[in-house]
Amino acid sequence: MRGAMVDLPWQSVHAANHQRQYLALLSYLPLKGYRKMWMFSRHVRAIRRQLARTPGLIGYSLRAKLFRHRFWTLSVWEDNAALTAFVRNEPHRMTMGALGPHMDATAFVRWDVMGSDVPLSWDEAMRRSAAESGRGAP
Repeated sequence: MRGAMVDLPWQSVHAANHQRQYLALLSYLPLKGYRKMWMFSRHVRAIRRQLARTPGLIGYSLRAKLFRHRFWTLSVWEDNAALTAFVRNEPHRMTMGALGPHMDATAFVRWDVMGSDVPLSWDEAMRRSAAESGRGAP
């Protein structure tokens, strides 16, 4: 199944209040080649441990197209401050520096989402990505 997508199940970190609005983030992370897959997977494991203890994170999922070395993350945050704090802390900060030179053009899409819509749908996230970029999802 060369073109098959692999989705990690949604990981809930904190319960979403169904009456509250949150920040959703879809990131597109394309590696330039397969040679850095091992390094990428090592960093993903470290970041997943970071996510498990991150204040302000509601939940997340990861999508991979392994043979094309294309990855997406989908996450829901209490607010932009919580997301920014995560990005600036280790190991995420170090990962951006280590993997940055090995990535093609990344893309990020943010939108507001109600807690009643969590967990998010990959189909909806990819539609938003396509609409944001004006073309099909990467």
